[in-house]
Amino acid sequence: MPIVRERFLEKLNDSYSYYYDVVEGEAGSGLPLIFMAEFHARDEGYVLVKRARIWAAESNEYAYIFSVPVLDEETAEKCLDYTLEDAVPRIKPHREHKDSYIIAVFVADVISPEAEKAICRRKYDKSFKLGLEGWSTLKTAAVDLEKGVVRTNKAGANIQKTLKKLLRSERV
Repeated sequence: MPIVRERFLEKLNDSYSYYYDVVEGEAGSGLPLIFMAEFHARDEGYVLVKRARIWAAESNEYAYIFSVPVLDEETAEKCLDYTLEDAVPRIKPHREHKDSYIIAVFVADVISPEAEKAICRRKYDKSFKLGLEGWSTLKTAAVDLEKGVVRTNKAGANIQKTLKKLLRSERV
């Protein structure tokens, strides 16, 4: 039984909405961006009083969810370029910045082999001031609903588990 893309996207939106600030798709981008989600976390350690802070660390995630019936290589490349162009300026490295992850997820009924390769081979890693002000990494994932398969780049391997869990829940 084929998985309905709209239902899968609803579940994906719900899972992101729990911890992330979700913004519906960009009207002016001309791309199949369904929604964008941001997550910001800050941890601190201190002694006795909060003014005696020993350390602080900030983590950020910027997720872009794209959806089309059939994903080709050209569309995938444009979406990945847009993701980096939009997310990189949002990253503000400083002494307490730990990491910022940029996530691009593609949901399609059918994904061409060329698009899948483009998504899996795309990478972006940046270290700020030799890592003293944190780093940034691009995670990509492609969900082929017809085959029921999730493919990711090397950095995105940890989001594969979540996407597969959502796929399994749709099949039941």
